[in-house]
Amino acid sequence: RKRLHNIIVTKITKKFQEEIAMKTWQKIVVGGAGLMLASSILVACGSKDSKSSSSDPKTIKLWVPTGAKKSYQSIVHKFEKDSNYKVKIIESEDPKAQEKIKKDPSTAADVFSLPHDQLGQLVDSGVIQEIPQKYSKEINKNETQQAATGAMYKGKTYAFPFGIESQVLYYNKSKLSADDVTSYETITSKATFGAKFKQVNAYATAPLFYSVGDTLFGKNGEDAKGTNWGNDAGVSVLKWIASQKDNAGFVNLDDNNVMSKFGDGSVASFESGPWDYEAAQKAVGKNNLGVAVYPTININGQEVQQKAFLGVKLYAVNQAPSKGNTKRIAASYKLASYLTSAESQENQFKTKGRNIIPSNKTVQNSDTVKNHELAQAVIQMGSSSDYTVVMPKLNQMSTFWTESAAILSDTYNGKIKESDYLAKLKQFDKDLAAAK
Repeated sequence: RKRLHNIIVTKITKKFQEEIAMKTWQKIVVGGAGLMLASSILVACGSKDSKSSSSDPKTIKLWVPTGAKKSYQSIVHKFEKDSNYKVKIIESEDPKAQEKIKKDPSTAADVFSLPHDQLGQLVDSGVIQEIPQKYSKEINKNETQQAATGAMYKGKTYAFPFGIESQVLYYNKSKLSADDVTSYETITSKATFGAKFKQVNAYATAPLFYSVGDTLFGKNGEDAKGTNWGNDAGVSVLKWIASQKDNAGFVNLDDNNVMSKFGDGSVASFESGPWDYEAAQKAVGKNNLGVAVYPTININGQEVQQKAFLGVKLYAVNQAPSKGNTKRIAASYKLASYLTSAESQENQFKTKGRNIIPSNKTVQNSDTVKNHELAQAVIQMGSSSDYTVVMPKLNQMSTFWTESAAILSDTYNGKIKESDYLAKLKQFDKDLAAAK
């Protein structure tokens, strides 16, 4: 509707200008001023219309996450005052960032938010460039190591971190204690644990392979041929998944019943991210909700730390709309820096409904963050590779999501024989290595 409105307004404005120009020309001709002067006025009107229809070089287009516009207005106003640039804030879905930017970079946002796993695709396609060194130095100094890694690709920094995201364990304190939830075996022997295994969410389940020492796209997540799930350790993960059907303390869930099962007591614990925090509070009551890091888990007789993917929230700069205007490009980088500053991250954390866990080390050490149970669990999860691995950024991740989910689901549902586990995983490694 907004786009249609703009088109109509543009047409009306143009017609109005043409009528004024014609009337002006008629008056001048009638008054004997001459055709040459009339022509010059028509040219002037035409140039003014052309200028008004082009984008304003002093206005920066900003895409923020859905529901975040109000929370950024204060820091954007401060930037506008300091830079003499105007900012047009538009809410946009983060998961579709690379898709929308790559479609037509020249008409997309100058500055946009995105999940870090899209970084590789945007860099490889030439949409975004390495950020100025002064900003990369600030990032390495002020942000956690894991967050800084999320903003890097092939050794260079391409974006600005403003938050970290990891799944944590949610549990009902009336059924499980803080000591109970340190071990998966204790959880499922004393109460219940719920997860989606009939239709596996690879984001939640695939990191089990990290827990047994396997890698995805190599140790740094950037080697397309570096996946090694086709080994005895990988087979042990599939055996563990298959065995959960016979675990009395395990409850299979689906997308529609997680909170209802948690609320009615059928499930005493489950793993999810900050996005489910408020819903989990409503399900069991604020005083009954506990939040903890992932438990240890026994796979093939060995106690290992269950791991999760770490996501890093970023802002990046798209230089294409600036059309080579270096001042506007520099202002865009400055805006990205403002949006990810300690002040802005603190605001994003405190704003109700956002629950953005800061990546800035100073903000993480503030009393407000230290006294927040969810924040502390996510920060501990994201503090080292003991708990999380920064999600890879390669294009091949699209193949990974579909193929890994199929193997994991088929294993739980008994569609793959145990004798075929190794062969399936070896083929999976080959498929990822061959993916583009």
